[in-house]
Amino acid sequence: MQFSQALQFRADITIQLYADPHNPHLYLERGLLYEKLGFSDLAAADAYRALSLLESVVDPDGCEFHARRNVDSPEKGPSATTPGEDATNDSDDEDEDEDKDDGTTPITQEEYDVLVGPVYALLVRSLVRCGCYRDAFEFGVRGLGLLGDLARQTKEAAAAVTALSEQMEHIKQVYISRTDASNQLPWNAIDSSVLPAQGSARRVLYPWNQHEPDRRAPETLQLLNDRLVDVAPKCEVRAVALPALHDAIPDSSAEPGVSVQLGLFAKEDIAPDEIILRESSLLTATNRLHDDLCDACNAPLPELSAAEPPVGCEGGCADTVFCSQSCHDAAQRIYHGAICGFEDGLESIGKDIPDPKDKADYLYLLLLGRALAMSATQDVHALDLPEVKYIWGDFHDVDLDHEELGSGSSAEEDASTSLPFSFQLNILQPTRFLEEMGLDPYTTLPRYDTWVLNTLYAKFRGTASGRLSTWDGGPELCAVHPLWCLANHSCDPNVRWEWGGEITFRARTTAERPVWTRKDERKQCHVGGIAKDQEIVNHYCDVGLPVKKRREWACGALGGMCRCERCVWEAEE
Repeated sequence: MQFSQALQFRADITIQLYADPHNPHLYLERGLLYEKLGFSDLAAADAYRALSLLESVVDPDGCEFHARRNVDSPEKGPSATTPGEDATNDSDDEDEDEDKDDGTTPITQEEYDVLVGPVYALLVRSLVRCGCYRDAFEFGVRGLGLLGDLARQTKEAAAAVTALSEQMEHIKQVYISRTDASNQLPWNAIDSSVLPAQGSARRVLYPWNQHEPDRRAPETLQLLNDRLVDVAPKCEVRAVALPALHDAIPDSSAEPGVSVQLGLFAKEDIAPDEIILRESSLLTATNRLHDDLCDACNAPLPELSAAEPPVGCEGGCADTVFCSQSCHDAAQRIYHGAICGFEDGLESIGKDIPDPKDKADYLYLLLLGRALAMSATQDVHALDLPEVKYIWGDFHDVDLDHEELGSGSSAEEDASTSLPFSFQLNILQPTRFLEEMGLDPYTTLPRYDTWVLNTLYAKFRGTASGRLSTWDGGPELCAVHPLWCLANHSCDPNVRWEWGGEITFRARTTAERPVWTRKDERKQCHVGGIAKDQEIVNHYCDVGLPVKKRREWACGALGGMCRCERCVWEAEE
């Protein structure tokens, strides 16, 4: 099978899934295909969906969503009807009537026995390949405990036990390398908290993603420049050639090693310290629980005695407060409608994270939750939201002519695996968001599939602005401003930004421009202000750090090693 053929099979299975969304057979089939295509993260997500549905077979009362398949779907396991069943049983008659009404039939115990082993094996194998060893270990322990007796009954379960044991041995070696434990260490002595929970996924422009616009098209540039008129009247959007930050196939119309993207340019001279952009956004997040901030824009709430006091939600969300009537009205229209009344469950997700180093990851999760709420409120695909549609996530291209079809690749083997990925933040918590919003994560899959969420994460990680806490140094607020995001990165930025409900760009003075350092050389290459036709460049990392640390810090946002003029010069040593 060729890569292009596998993509067509993936499309065919996906169409079936949209019509048969609670069918674990299809999730396993697509997950195995994702594994062959090299998308272990997507394979893990489909395996988890299949596993969650299969749990309803053995615990129907404890599951909200039940494993079912269309009655006209070809059965991929043993017969759904057990010979010798009493066809006159009243409850069976009721089930048959129900099945005829919705056109589905429950997954049987016999189908479960065949499916559950391969599902566990795929889930653990995929998480290991992503580097998410902690969750892989925990699912491995659970799977081996469940499949012990079943392995004597089905060949599928027996093969899964062998596969899981191999993966667990690999995880054990990872644990030993981190702890210097003995190779004779038994499973029950492994502390899973020592294992890394976060790994990596491929930061790619998925071949089936039809939601990315042609960023160089005249109509795209015109649309964005029309939006800039009020936000940044002295700026305009232009196509710009940037150095490619990875080894992906370069744009066919660009020079080798060059990626053509959008950039922000000065239409006229801009004086030092002049404000050149002001932009508000409702794609915001805070990890501070019950703080005095506007739910919409994250600006501080005015005093109750103010001429324009804060405005509470009128739909029953007692803790949801806005800084103004305009923010309240915009929130209802843009995102709050889908979560109004559901906020009790949503409030606990990603808030008051104790470890400062985890706060940034959870802020990205909260941005994702806000994007899902925007999508549901406006009834639009998440990737078509105007706040994210034109943002570039520093994606690698997938070369359909040369991509090899195999059994998946590990995070260490694939140069494009630069997008942070974890089971908790990329699979489990987004599913929880949808459930807390009253949405079925299976029937809404076309809009909220894992590849959609990964694409949003890549865009957010390259563009979200944040504010650090004054007491623990961790990030506490963040936002995505779509026009501000058009400014590309440089470690010698010509603007500084300020954020407090809205974001502003202010042209740097000469004294604010970084000094370049290489061995004993020191130089300042640029003066303050911005000349006409000069590109406006922002920064995604602390520009006061040395080049090695800057590149390490910015890699997750940029998708590769920074190759700005300053980094190239300073790295020559």
